[in-house]
Amino acid sequence: ISRLLVFRADDGRLLTEFEISNTLMNLLLAGNETTTSLLTNLVWRLLEDRSRWEALLEDRSLLPGAIEESLRYDAPTLGMFRTSTTDTTLDGTPIPAMSKIQANYAAANHDPEIFDHPDEFRIDRPRSESLRHLAFGRGTHACPGASLSRIETMIAMEKLLDRFPDLRLDGPSERITPFNFWGRRILPVAW
Repeated sequence: ISRLLVFRADDGRLLTEFEISNTLMNLLLAGNETTTSLLTNLVWRLLEDRSRWEALLEDRSLLPGAIEESLRYDAPTLGMFRTSTTDTTLDGTPIPAMSKIQANYAAANHDPEIFDHPDEFRIDRPRSESLRHLAFGRGTHACPGASLSRIETMIAMEKLLDRFPDLRLDGPSERITPFNFWGRRILPVAW
């Protein structure tokens, strides 16, 4: 928060109260929403094909790959909206300054030119391929909480696998409401 209070924008001005509160809200909500959705999406995909859950019970070294595959296959944030700052052209399409655009991570994460069999959920997907997903953005637009989300999910999954080896789906799941997020609002399980 202290850094936001003294941070200067490209034009040298201090951030407005709205910009600061909006950034803090995004950090709070995004950090909670993405991890919650990552965890529920991962459990959902592992249990919809019980052999995946069993594979993790047998070999915990598959867990980091399963987490990355969940991020790729079911990106918790489907995309982000941005405003172009200058006139530009992207792949032959002109984009005027001040245009609203959406970077659609979910679609990019299913690109057959990048991912072999992109519409298959595979916990054994090669790391060189699975780590190319855009679920947490990339470069200067990378999620600052990506590492924390992965660690929290790893810990939660280790505990679930340890304590509930017989975990199974117990009814249909239901998607969360916000259109830009992808996760489970309801995920009935039993053991």
